[in-house]
Amino acid sequence: MTWLATTPLGQVLALVIAVALSPALFWPLVGIVQDVWQLPMLVRLRPRVAISMIAVLVLLLFALTTWVLGPAHVPGRLLLAASFSARPVLWLTRLIVWRLTDCPLREDAADIRNELAGRLRERPVNADKSWPTFVFDLERARRRAEYEPPPI
Repeated sequence: MTWLATTPLGQVLALVIAVALSPALFWPLVGIVQDVWQLPMLVRLRPRVAISMIAVLVLLLFALTTWVLGPAHVPGRLLLAASFSARPVLWLTRLIVWRLTDCPLREDAADIRNELAGRLRERPVNADKSWPTFVFDLERARRRAEYEPPPI
């Protein structure tokens, strides 16, 4: 492997590999900033689906990081596993909830998202395909359907 550092072709190849892998370094940061905070609410809304996805992915990544990095620094490996698995957990949970939801509820959730999108100047969504905040919009639609205004 010394040819990587000593030959021009090896240095170019190492640079290309480093540039190609650099977005992977930002995955945990994006997971901490953008995704990890959604996990407690997802567990609150859909406990069976979310807890099983979190348990499987976090334990898998924890075991993988323990195998690669060794047995020291358990809290750091847990944080790393949680931040790496937050986005796949959100995606898989959204996919499973999408499959389990019937069409009228999807349309109600899409209507609510489109109302919010109009106010927030975001793109409207289509009820035929899932969107990132589907689980939360589905809960809004369910609560809106159950709401009864107080008598006057």
